[in-house]
Amino acid sequence: MAKLLFVTDNTKIFTAIRESFAKYGYFLDVAISADEAVSRIRAGKPDAVILGHSGVSKDVFSGMVKRSGINSLPIAEFSAEELAALDIKAMTDKISSALSKKKVLIAEDDRQMSQIFQSLLAASGFEVRAAFDGAETLSEIKSWKPNLVVLDIMLPVIDGFHICQMLNEDPSFEIRPKVLIISGRGSDWDQNLGAACGAEEYLVKPVNNAVFINKVKEITGR
Repeated sequence: MAKLLFVTDNTKIFTAIRESFAKYGYFLDVAISADEAVSRIRAGKPDAVILGHSGVSKDVFSGMVKRSGINSLPIAEFSAEELAALDIKAMTDKISSALSKKKVLIAEDDRQMSQIFQSLLAASGFEVRAAFDGAETLSEIKSWKPNLVVLDIMLPVIDGFHICQMLNEDPSFEIRPKVLIISGRGSDWDQNLGAACGAEEYLVKPVNNAVFINKVKEITGR
């Protein structure tokens, strides 16, 4: 049975849905504040977190979790209207979707391009994070364990080719994510080097949005 932590200051809703959630295979526990939730997660990590009447947004709570040194976990956020409707099937479907979301890390130092990629992926149902240099990329891979890294070659600090090499050779990376290289460098040499370091695909900028999304879906099995 999957364990869920419901972050809410409305314990009546928690009481109302707890038994129904159990019928769908979810054990539901409660924390009445974001700070309490972070402490509870440290003590025993749930499979996912539900936010509703919590006084904190999903983005803010994700930041709190990350700053606490806790590996990322799925978060489902419910509006006041969704909670008031008490549509258990719709709520559990949303949680199931959060649990099954593929995680994609955008490693791109061009912040405008990174934001475009993030928006496209989020709209297509992916969980997305961004890194803007090579060191940050490696840190996110270790802590967040994405399914896919969309990797620019010309990253500051550590370039994309060296990141690929480290993913292959460094045993501290427990699970190697798949890699989609997107680069302005389109020579045969660069593309062959990308293939040699284990990238699943190499796309040359500028990339058509539809081509980008379809390639990400193909690589992640979506």
